Amino acid sequence: MPKIYLFLFIGFFSLLGCKSGKNLVNTDTKENKSLVPLKLPSSITKEIVAADLSVKSTTEIISTLASDEFEGRESGKPSFDLCVDYVSNQLKEFGIKPLFNNNYRDSFKLKGVSSYNVLGLIGDYDPSKEHIIIGAHLDHIGSEKSGEDKVYNGANDNASGVTAVLQISKVLAQYQFDKNIIVALFGAEEKGLLGSKHLAKKMAKEGYNLSTVFNFEMIGKILTTGPNKVYLTGYNKSDCAQIMNELHGSLFVEFLPAEISYQLFSRSDNFPFYAEFKIPSHSLSTFDFQNYAYYHKLGDEVEELDLENMNEIIKSSTLIIAKFIAEDRQISMKSKQ
Repeated sequence: MPKIYLFLFIGFFSLLGCKSGKNLVNTDTKENKSLVPLKLPSSITKEIVAADLSVKSTTEIISTLASDEFEGRESGKPSFDLCVDYVSNQLKEFGIKPLFNNNYRDSFKLKGVSSYNVLGLIGDYDPSKEHIIIGAHLDHIGSEKSGEDKVYNGANDNASGVTAVLQISKVLAQYQFDKNIIVALFGAEEKGLLGSKHLAKKMAKEGYNLSTVFNFEMIGKILTTGPNKVYLTGYNKSDCAQIMNELHGSLFVEFLPAEISYQLFSRSDNFPFYAEFKIPSHSLSTFDFQNYAYYHKLGDEVEELDLENMNEIIKSSTLIIAKFIAEDRQISMKSKQ
């Protein structure tokens, strides 16, 4: 999260290639891993999702993302590029194509140095259909020059959110949906939402029909109010929470008063898409300022997280988003919120 205040955080989504207009969207289906016919979304069940998303696989992904190898994932650094390669390979393994130019990297400049968003497309691209983004910020704040433990591993911020997006995408890629589902892992969120701003402006300029953004940020701890729950930034700006809870069948998305007082809606990668498109664009999080002491600290390690609860949140989110897309649900914005 941007370092402006201790309370700021969250990160999120996007798309578009380095030099891209719509004509550069990757429509090549030859690289699609799935030789087996894609399944109908109506066949997704809680049991199927649970079988696909184990605590073990979630732990493996987040442990890799938060390892010292990536030196704190600071955008613009060579170690961040290594992390970009890792998540790109994950998308390829899941059968998710690059969104543009047969390259998962969406380049933008960061103080004269190239940095990247990582963008994938689930299914075949159809410009006439709606676009939905599922995203999280990939970057963190790097490392200190010296010390016994000098790497800010950023397990909760935001390896947890990236892990959620990868796991959700792995499941959705097995099904045939009637929308363009974009997987977006943003760079330079910690530098001021630069990756998501870059993407949102380009999408708006090109006239993309973007309808909804789901952004994941810091979901590695149990919300103070209880397990398998999240809160939504911009809760009162739309009926997103109500629809997600309906699809879940019980209370999953809560209201956190602190998200208003700390202005979290505008401090997250969801915000550039709201600013450009005025659409439902929200971040889901469990960091509530009471349940975690290691925000932007060296102690933000995988061992400090509640991985079983995090995996339950990922499973719930997967089923909710799958139903949301399959049933063609529409989130309504509320006036003057």
